[in-house]
Amino acid sequence: MSQLSWERVGHPKDVLQVGQAVKVRVEKINSENGKISLGYRELGENPWTDAASKYAVGARISGSVTKLMQFGAFVKLEPGVEGLIHISEMGHGRVHRSGDVVSEGQEVEVKVLSVDTEAQRIGLSLKALLPEPEKPAREEKATEEPRRPRKKFDKNLKGGISGPSGGEQFGLKW
Repeated sequence: MSQLSWERVGHPKDVLQVGQAVKVRVEKINSENGKISLGYRELGENPWTDAASKYAVGARISGSVTKLMQFGAFVKLEPGVEGLIHISEMGHGRVHRSGDVVSEGQEVEVKVLSVDTEAQRIGLSLKALLPEPEKPAREEKATEEPRRPRKKFDKNLKGGISGPSGGEQFGLKW
């Protein structure tokens, strides 16, 4: 499945039809069980080769949310290139579920945080494009209440091992 296309493929029929003639690349031959691994996507152009120049760090781009996960949401930027909005980059406050902020199929505008073409990963942020929330001004009390003095503790510690610990009644000797 992963060798059919650079995009996510739900089923092989989404890419190929039965009886279709295709050119493939032999990836691996296993003579023990008589299997041959073939690659179809390698014959097409790799969309990640120029991803670093298309998606520069700090750029504003738009894409559609393709998959919601517990740790964030994947955004399709172009066929075969997806980026991740980590849950910590979805809003200024605490976000419990990515589905609370975005939904599958939604078009979003995001900021590129990082691009790693070798690992085929792009880090995205929604939070970076949102205005910072205003912090409420602290209200000063009209009349300040006097502070209570702290309770002073006795300098002599209570407890310890100078007296019987209670284990003697069970036959314990400390």
